[in-house]
Amino acid sequence: MSMRSKAGGSTDSVDESRRSFLKGAMLSLFSVAIGGISLERFFVPTTRNVPVTSYNGKYPTALLVDPDNNPITASEIPYAIPSSSSYPILVFNYPLQDEPNILIKLRNVIIPNAIHIKNSEGGTDSITAYSGICQHLGCTVPLLDYHPGNSIPFEAQLIGYTKSNWPTYGLIYCKCHGSQYDPVRGPHNLYNSGPAPSPANHSLPQVLFYHDTTTDYLYAVGMNPVNAVIRTHLWQPNGEVYGPEVVEENLSGGTALPYDNTIGNYKTVVVSSSNFKWSGRF
Repeated sequence: MSMRSKAGGSTDSVDESRRSFLKGAMLSLFSVAIGGISLERFFVPTTRNVPVTSYNGKYPTALLVDPDNNPITASEIPYAIPSSSSYPILVFNYPLQDEPNILIKLRNVIIPNAIHIKNSEGGTDSITAYSGICQHLGCTVPLLDYHPGNSIPFEAQLIGYTKSNWPTYGLIYCKCHGSQYDPVRGPHNLYNSGPAPSPANHSLPQVLFYHDTTTDYLYAVGMNPVNAVIRTHLWQPNGEVYGPEVVEENLSGGTALPYDNTIGNYKTVVVSSSNFKWSGRF
């Protein structure tokens, strides 16, 4: 015998409606939660959400110099725009000598956690760098490099990229297995909005810079690995297994950057592909 509510309805039917509503709400929340982490695919420990810099003693402060040991100025770094059909591969090691990073300057776009500089057009340029070690299987520069808005690599065309779906400022693209990273997105750069998903599980760690506005020099001061560590800095480097094993950066192993007593800092040499003046070996 069912009880009746004051409105004449059955409390059983009311309870069933509530249960259905709660089930639907929980499923919706679960879907939203899964969608929210779909870009990175794995839960990331909260300890990874704080950028690590030289100011806490874990990372060196390193001046960017050219192969002739001259400090590089922010204004002389070439910039890319959406119509750029090429961009030199600019690479420097940080925080250790065996860890390449890709240096990029984009015109009239504000990249999160990058250096922002006003340009002659009245807009803002962004200077940033990302680890040159792919988060999939560890492929490095030049197999992993930046392709601007009007430069779609042949390998990307094979998986369905065309001018209509290639991002405005292009992608950092791995020619080995098709991992894709959007440089405009800062630390959350893993890209899965193309015709084929990226096989990588995490974004490329982003280098943190300090810009001396008096000299126009650039210093690398840390990394912003919100969703990943540098590929060679896994505590337990078991292939593509990340998840809870990824705890924090581990600077053990590798070779430290050279220290220059004349400048009182570490230094790192920026080299480039042959179509730019800082040519050298990667």
